Amino acid sequence: MSDVMAIVSKAVFEKAAGKAPALGTRLGLDRYVSANKGLAPLTGGGRLFLVTVRPPDEALWLVAVLDSPAFTGGEWVATACTTPLTEISGLKAQLVFESGKGLPTTAGTLGMSLQTPRVLTAADTALLDGVLAGAPAGSAAPAPTRPAKPAADPAAPLLAAVLAAPREDAPKLALGAHWRSVGEPRGELVEIDLELRGRLSIPRRKLLRARKAELLAANEARWWPWTVTSRRQRAGFIVAIMAEAAELLPLAPTLFGTEPITELELIGLDEEVIAEVAKAPWLGKLSALALRGPIGDEGFTTLVRSKHLANLEALNVSVNELSSEALAGLGKALPSLRRLVLTGNGVGDEGAAALAAWPHLPQLRTLYLTACDLTSTGVAALVGSGKVAGLEKLTLAQNELGDAGGEVIAAHAAALPALRYLELAYTQLSDPGAKALAAAVFPHMRHLDVSGNWCSRNELRATYRDALIDS
Repeated sequence: MSDVMAIVSKAVFEKAAGKAPALGTRLGLDRYVSANKGLAPLTGGGRLFLVTVRPPDEALWLVAVLDSPAFTGGEWVATACTTPLTEISGLKAQLVFESGKGLPTTAGTLGMSLQTPRVLTAADTALLDGVLAGAPAGSAAPAPTRPAKPAADPAAPLLAAVLAAPREDAPKLALGAHWRSVGEPRGELVEIDLELRGRLSIPRRKLLRARKAELLAANEARWWPWTVTSRRQRAGFIVAIMAEAAELLPLAPTLFGTEPITELELIGLDEEVIAEVAKAPWLGKLSALALRGPIGDEGFTTLVRSKHLANLEALNVSVNELSSEALAGLGKALPSLRRLVLTGNGVGDEGAAALAAWPHLPQLRTLYLTACDLTSTGVAALVGSGKVAGLEKLTLAQNELGDAGGEVIAAHAAALPALRYLELAYTQLSDPGAKALAAAVFPHMRHLDVSGNWCSRNELRATYRDALIDS
C-alpha cells in the first residue's frame, strides 16, 4: 500500500472546473480514468493525489485526493473528494518520490514528466498534508455544491471536425483560423505547413521554413508534451507516431483525442501488451499500423480480430515470429486491408495457402512475403487462387523458389494483370525460370528485381527494358 501522485490533463481538468477555475473550489471528484500500471501500488489502500499543471507559468495545483480508490474497469473509484483546489507550487523543489528523481526544473517539462504516476515517500505525503492543513478556508471563492458548467469552447467543434476527417485540409484551416483569432501561434503553423506543400519560390520557401522552426522551438513542448519515440507532423498536427507500447497506452486517449493520428508504429510488444492494445477504441482511427514484437501467432490473432480494426488499410508485422497458424487465424478479419507486410516471418507454404483462403485477399494491392520460407508450392497456391487480380506489388525475395517459382508466376501472368512491382531477388532463379518470365505478359510491369540470382538477363532485359533490376 502506497500513496501515488498522478496528473489530470488540462482538457479533463477544465471539463470539470471550467476555463477559469478558482483556487478553493471543491470539484467533488470520485474517480480517475486510467489503466496505467504505475498506479498498481494503490491496490489494497493508499491515497491517490491528483495534480494538474496550470498555464502560463506551470503552477502546480492539487486537484483531489482519492482515499483508498478501487480499480474497476479502467478507472480508479473512491468516495467523492472534498479537497479544495490548492496551489502546491512551493513543493516542486521538495518532493523527491520513491524514485529519488524529484520534479524537473526546465521550463515546459513539468506536465510531461508527470505523465507517469509517481509513488510518494512518507516525507512527500507529510508535505502535501501540511499544505492542505494550512490552506485558509476563505482564501478563494466559496466552494459550490456542484461545479459551474464550463462555457462552451468554440475550438471544440472545430477540433472534432479535424479528427473526423484527418486527411482533409479544410477543417485544419478552420481551426487554424480560430487559433489565429485568439492569439494562439499554432494557427500560424497550420497555415505555414499547408503553404509549404505548394509551389513556392526558393526565397519564400526558405523564409517559411525558418519561421516554422522558430514556432516549433518556442511552442513544441507545450503543443505536444508527450513522450513518444518519434512523430510526424502535417498541416500543424501530428499524424503519425512511433512509441513504446507501455508508454503509449496511458497517453493514447489524450493523443488520439487531440491529434488526427492515422499512422502508428508500436515497439516493445509482447502477447500480454498486444491483448490490451486490441481492446483500445482508438485503433479505429488508424489507417496504418506497424508492430515491432515479437507478438507471436496468438498475439497476431488477438489483434487482427479486434472489432476496432475494420477500417485498417495497412498492416506491417515484419519479424514478429509468426507461423502459418497466424494466417490461418485471419478468418474474415481486416476487411479494408490494402497493404500487408509479412517480411521475416516463417509462414511457409502453409501460410501462403492460408492467405490464399482469406476472403479479403482480392482487396490487397501490396503484399510483402520476403524471407518467409516459401517455395514454388506456396507461390502456386497464392497466385493460382484467383484472388490476386488487384495486386500491384509483390515481394518474394530471399525465398527458395528456384526456376519452378519463376515458371509458376509466368504461368499465372493473366491472374496478375495489375502487377507493377515484382521482387525475386535471391530466389535461386536460373535461365529456365528467367525465360519463362521473359515470355510472360505483364502489361504494367515497372520494376522487376532478379538481383542475386544465377540467370542470364538478356531475354529479361529485352522484354522489360528499364523495369529490370539485376544488381
